[in-house]
Amino acid sequence: MAERWKSGLHHPVSVYAKQVTQGKLRDQCCKYENNDIADAVAALVEKAFPGEPVYRDYTPADFQRPSNLVEISGGKIYPNFGCGTVELRPQITVTTFTEVDPYHQQDDQELTRRQMILLGLFLPGYVKVKDRAPHVLDEGEMENGLDFAAVTVTLSYTLGRQEFMEIQQPPDMGTLHIKQEVTTHG
Repeated sequence: MAERWKSGLHHPVSVYAKQVTQGKLRDQCCKYENNDIADAVAALVEKAFPGEPVYRDYTPADFQRPSNLVEISGGKIYPNFGCGTVELRPQITVTTFTEVDPYHQQDDQELTRRQMILLGLFLPGYVKVKDRAPHVLDEGEMENGLDFAAVTVTLSYTLGRQEFMEIQQPPDMGTLHIKQEVTTHG
């Protein structure tokens, strides 16, 4: 039990959430998932910066500049057992990159301009994803580096418990008969 507690798997919902995030139950669960949100955000970024590459989850070693990166950078799950719902709060980080000179210096004003455009993508307060619109929970965190600028926002959407856990129950194992014998030595 101590090992399960250290690993964070002390609750059945945690076990299930870990299986979903590791992809083991992806085909059985959630016809609407966080990757759909990342795809919708990537589409918004493509519209904001037409003709520039939008990378998902990582950038290649010699990636093109200017470009953008969209990734799921975290999230939380809030099961509501009373209402039979599950609230998911994925964090999406969008990072923008500008041209750099031979000394790896960039134009700070251009980087800030691009960061403000990315922040503006979330100002409507929601992101249209398929037939839903997860709402933006916060105003976004901004991070600046030597050659990048990033915006991280937390979105929220709620699924019905049945919709979230569309897992087939395994058949009952039936009755188990145990034969017990007692022997004495003496």
